[in-house]
Amino acid sequence: MTRWVRGLVMGAVLAGAPALLRSAETPPDTTAARSAARQADLAQFKTEFLTPDRSYAPRARGEAEARLTALAARESEMTDVQFELALTRIVGLADNGHTVAFPGPRSRRYNRVEIRLVPFEDGFYVLRATVANADLLGSRLVAIDGRPIDSIRRIARTLAGGTFAWRDRNAGYFFESPEQMNALRVIEESDAATYRFADASGKVTERRLVAEPARHDRPRANADRWLYPEPLAEEAGAWRALLTPEQAPLAFREADVPFRSREAPEIAAFAIELRQNNDAGDQPIARFLAEMKRILRERKPRNLVLDMRMNGGGDLNTTRDFMQELPGLVPGRIFVLTSPWTFSAAISSVGYLKQAAPDRVTIVGEHVGDRMNFFAEGALVTLTHSGIALLNATERHDYLTGCRGMDDCHASVVRHPIAVPSLAPEIDAPWTLEAYRAGRDPGMEAIAAALRGPGTPSAGG
Repeated sequence: MTRWVRGLVMGAVLAGAPALLRSAETPPDTTAARSAARQADLAQFKTEFLTPDRSYAPRARGEAEARLTALAARESEMTDVQFELALTRIVGLADNGHTVAFPGPRSRRYNRVEIRLVPFEDGFYVLRATVANADLLGSRLVAIDGRPIDSIRRIARTLAGGTFAWRDRNAGYFFESPEQMNALRVIEESDAATYRFADASGKVTERRLVAEPARHDRPRANADRWLYPEPLAEEAGAWRALLTPEQAPLAFREADVPFRSREAPEIAAFAIELRQNNDAGDQPIARFLAEMKRILRERKPRNLVLDMRMNGGGDLNTTRDFMQELPGLVPGRIFVLTSPWTFSAAISSVGYLKQAAPDRVTIVGEHVGDRMNFFAEGALVTLTHSGIALLNATERHDYLTGCRGMDDCHASVVRHPIAVPSLAPEIDAPWTLEAYRAGRDPGMEAIAAALRGPGTPSAGG
């Protein structure tokens, strides 16, 4: 299913001259020890990650094995970052969202400039910055060291598999690290870069950003956390967000609350938001869902909004019964909000709901973060010496056919199949920086318009 040129994946790393591949001369005894450690990690990668993984198509697996062999022959000429990114690109060849070399842990091993970038429909925007760079908040990234961001994004996409929107979710980790970009020949220097930004008025700003060295105690936050303005404890007043928590759209408030609900009288609806598909500390998801069913039975709202836009998954079994029962609890329309951040078990949940009432369930927003046929259910593998964290994928999920006639599908999906023609949004309502900045919610606005119907004036009209 790959829709790009795989030849980009390793050329820059394996074809380089040794003088460019080494960051510094290393004593022979250290070189030998490092090489032995890398060879051990490569062997572990093959036996614990690549061999069990079932997501690689035959041609991609052949290419992955060839690149692994080439990497084993050249690893002694590489810096740590080049070695890790070469291995990461082998993972990306699977072209499967659940087959992962995790970028978060990688970001703590290498340097990082002091801005945080998040993708919206039309580009990558600065949503967090240190005080010294706070004037960049809300600006769109245009280029790095004179290189247009679209060309750098194509390289960033080689570090992950799955849909392009899913790959872009974590591209900021790459753009924010001169050390990583230099390793793939994107920029000339490894400790700083000149970033070009454009603000809402079109004004262009160029800023040379010097990277902070690697830090193993950097905040452990997924890329989606920067959409929530609430500061992390580790930011300690040194960082600024584009918005205050009070200015943010409702969907991006209360960052640490996994399950939420509210009355939505403006659309004669009740709104439920699930940000994960499993328990959250002392908050069992089963208890929350039981409470939601009780409320729906008692209050009898005409319509329902289920917000799954920031749900990265968990266990599909936790919500299946709830999704299948929902149409019997709501007499009117059910709207499901989705986005590229809707992933894994969250996609399964949307599938069960759409299947239960295809004519009354309307998907609104952006396409979910994976395809209708993917592999998941793998094991976490941490390479012993480098610490590279990987996740393989061993069982198929096919939501087009319900896994009919397939012998490699996840058992839960075989017992409780999902077979729907599409989970694409029937009403497009992407998040834009303009709406986000104004505290508006394009998804909820689109739902309100759909309920008014054609020709019906808005509340202000």
